[in-house]
Amino acid sequence: MTRFPILLLDYDGTLAETQPAILRSLKEAFGASGIAAPSAEVLRQELTRGGTLQTLFQAIVPDSDAHDAATFVRHYRAFYPAADVEETVLFDGVVETLAALKEQGKTLAILSNKHAPTVCASIARFGLTSFFTGVIASEPDFPHKPDPRVMEERVLPLFPKQPRSDFLMVGDTAADLQFARNAGIASCWASYGHGSASQCKVLRPDMQIDVFRNILAQAT
Repeated sequence: MTRFPILLLDYDGTLAETQPAILRSLKEAFGASGIAAPSAEVLRQELTRGGTLQTLFQAIVPDSDAHDAATFVRHYRAFYPAADVEETVLFDGVVETLAALKEQGKTLAILSNKHAPTVCASIARFGLTSFFTGVIASEPDFPHKPDPRVMEERVLPLFPKQPRSDFLMVGDTAADLQFARNAGIASCWASYGHGSASQCKVLRPDMQIDVFRNILAQAT
């Protein structure tokens, strides 16, 4: 029997190099909101946390309110599709590795804090949709990683008869690894992504990959 029949895969920084598109869209959204954009380094540091647009904005503009955050998010989502098309690329070997995982009999699902329609559009553009049984991503009024309710309310309903020992969370940030710990499932840190090594190592992931294709050996 395969070691982890179900892989929960993060998207940004795990399957796709989205940071250039994200940084570009963040700067454009700050400008449209009438707020001076922080430096690229400050923005990159916030991205290591693996949160949502709202949590990023509120961390950078702590005296903001819900209306301010909603306005910023609206601007960002208007700018992002063009940036995504022009800037985002898949990491090396992603398509071949996903195909090989499916050949091994793995069930694959996306588990991302990215806006759900944005994730679906991006994976469709790369021809990845057919690899995934489901896409669980950021939607209004739903919890997001690392909240353990994501497992209870969003993951397990898709796989109602599967024990937690069947799941492996594969992601690049502390949000992914903390989610796995909170949910009681195994974790694999994608060290090549957007996460902070110091933040991620302290969470003691069960395994680590330095390129995506190495998941083939780790998850079997």
